[in-house]
Amino acid sequence: MIDTGQLNIHSYKNLHSRAIQTVALYAVDELRAELVVLPPGAVVQEHSHARLHELFDVVEGEGTFQVGERSFVGGPGKCVLVTAGLRHSIHNHSDAPWVLRITYQEQLNPWDVGRLISRALRRKFKIRF
Repeated sequence: MIDTGQLNIHSYKNLHSRAIQTVALYAVDELRAELVVLPPGAVVQEHSHARLHELFDVVEGEGTFQVGERSFVGGPGKCVLVTAGLRHSIHNHSDAPWVLRITYQEQLNPWDVGRLISRALRRKFKIRF
């Protein structure tokens, strides 16, 4: 995993790739993030995540978000929140790469309390069980 401050977001881009490129940024507890580069014409088909909220931050380029029944263009600086269970898709309709930082947060439910308490105790007392 990459330590804080070590990633130049432009250092990984292969501008000649026709594939969607993904770089993991971090993962801690219920939170993780990655950079995604969608080449021109790339589409991530409509889907949903039962227990994940997603926050899309547009770093550079432009593309289209479809979130539920809404469709809109996202350019640099645009942030889009997609809550768990909501259907969404993304499409790079431009002729340049579209770079997104996507942050995922696992939706916590009441039945997760045991796992959270166990993790907190392990960290506090540095024990394993």
